[in-house]
Amino acid sequence: PALVDGKPSLEVDEKKCICCGACYPPCPPMQINDPEHTKLAIWVGGNHSNARGRPTFHKLVAAGIPNNPPRWPEATAIVKRILRAYQQDARDWERINDWIERIGWPRFFELTGLPFTKYHIDNWRGARNSLNASTHIRF
Repeated sequence: PALVDGKPSLEVDEKKCICCGACYPPCPPMQINDPEHTKLAIWVGGNHSNARGRPTFHKLVAAGIPNNPPRWPEATAIVKRILRAYQQDARDWERINDWIERIGWPRFFELTGLPFTKYHIDNWRGARNSLNASTHIRF
């Protein structure tokens, strides 16, 4: 047992720790999120369903966002910008992935005002054979 800010906490044996994060939910005073070194990323798009079209992967739209719990103001500001652009430009029936596919990624970054860097370019095609791209059941 240990104390963090006067609250009972856990003391982790670093030799046995496998960094799974299971110690955090039962013991919130335990600080495993370091605001200086732990950053957040936001991914959007992606579609696991294959009813309307092929499955697609989500894409990185923002990275290196400061981890400032409990309200995460920087992350929420970015999510609000994305949702505001989606609300103003998407059609009533469109999901966010359908909207992005219609307008394209360059226009998405333009509408949201998020910076586009070389790290956003994703040309990985390795999952074409492994994704279940049809509605047929395979055994």
